Amino acid sequence: MRCGPVILTALAALAPSGVARAAEWYTGAPGSQSVAPTAYIAAFPPQTDPVYTSYAPVTKSEYAPAPLADEKFGAAIDFAVTADSKGSKFLTAIATIAPFSGLDQSGIRMRLGGVIGQYSYTNSTLGTIKGTQSDVSFMIGYEWVTRRASFGVYGGANYDNNTIDKADTANNSVGKGTGLKIAVDFNYRPTDYTMFSGVGSFSTLHSAYYTRLKAGYAIAPQLYVGPEAIYMGDDFFKQWRVGLHMTGAKFSMLQVGASAGILVDKVRGTGLYGILDARLGF
Repeated sequence: MRCGPVILTALAALAPSGVARAAEWYTGAPGSQSVAPTAYIAAFPPQTDPVYTSYAPVTKSEYAPAPLADEKFGAAIDFAVTADSKGSKFLTAIATIAPFSGLDQSGIRMRLGGVIGQYSYTNSTLGTIKGTQSDVSFMIGYEWVTRRASFGVYGGANYDNNTIDKADTANNSVGKGTGLKIAVDFNYRPTDYTMFSGVGSFSTLHSAYYTRLKAGYAIAPQLYVGPEAIYMGDDFFKQWRVGLHMTGAKFSMLQVGASAGILVDKVRGTGLYGILDARLGF
């Protein structure tokens, strides 16, 4: 439930986000990678875009890597809709801004995130308990970007409001509060047809954490499929998820993805989950 980017993936995410606490946030920004002229081994050309695709017009040949754009500003918004068979539904939006460069260049980043949703679980004495949760965060960081890889680190604060419809003393993550928050994310394209990406965050408020790792193989231009693993929790619950993802399908300025799999939750038991995410670049 409380399910931090780029995922509707990044969100080939955003960050930089169940059951009662860990918010479903950013999956990392999807993208493609550079190419070696001898790597034309699939039914489509090797992936020629950098890890973070520039949204400015660029010129490239079929086999030459696209040049990194010399932009003075870059921004992207990651959206994610997450639901599971245990009654959890969350919507996440994360805006990442590069104030002095393009997103495909190393530099300072600002990240504003928001999560809102609802969840439910069963208490042996109180029966079904329904909750709602909202979270906002603001972080500043730095991202190192090469044609085949990127790595970002962020720090800031978050404000969370978690309410339930019955008084459950066992749920010590209920209430309003502010915490310090850190986050990291990375994208790596080791070959012309493979990708790895991950996001992670931790907040001092209720020790809430979220991690998501993905690996993929390109089955079409800029479209990767493969396994993913998610682990999240806080002072009240712990949950892990394992599934399959599709990442990076691109339509002009929009990149979309989806994933689905199984979840095992300390509080709510075993179920199924699904994520739809998207990244809109400017």
